[in-house]
Amino acid sequence: LDWSVVHNGEVSSYGINRRYLANFGYQCTMHTDTEVIAYLFDLLGRKHKLPLDVVCKAVAPPLWQDIERMPEKERELYRMLRITYGGALLNGPFSIVVAHATGMIGLNDRIKLRPMVAARRGDTLYVASEEAAIRTVCAAPDSMWRPDGGEPVIGQLKSAGSVKQKSEVAIA
Repeated sequence: LDWSVVHNGEVSSYGINRRYLANFGYQCTMHTDTEVIAYLFDLLGRKHKLPLDVVCKAVAPPLWQDIERMPEKERELYRMLRITYGGALLNGPFSIVVAHATGMIGLNDRIKLRPMVAARRGDTLYVASEEAAIRTVCAAPDSMWRPDGGEPVIGQLKSAGSVKQKSEVAIA
């Protein structure tokens, strides 16, 4: 399905996510967190044609109490996503990297129970659970940051071999 997933942690909502996916014809035959994550990105990204930043907002949205304190436009977007895609919400401690033909996404759980670090050097984007892993392959990145819980790090290929890094997304 053109999705590769690597994750650190555990998706405790596996059963709910699996049943949600079954409603759309997905059969989880490997019974793993990784399979559920790949299928959710395929369903929301490829089949429902949601932009990747919105897919991330659906699978790792803020808590309801945080949504209620947001400006109206942002609050309405998150309410709609939580209501429409509630079965796609990933719970539990996780840090994931999801790759596809046009780029990759780094995302951790919405309350940041697992670490995630991102870095950039030139046109190269790095995402790992620990800073040491990035420094092993890139000793001196141009920038390094620790995204907040549920904040996606999206790297999109702009042409063969180069990546455009996007760490914050705007609410449309």
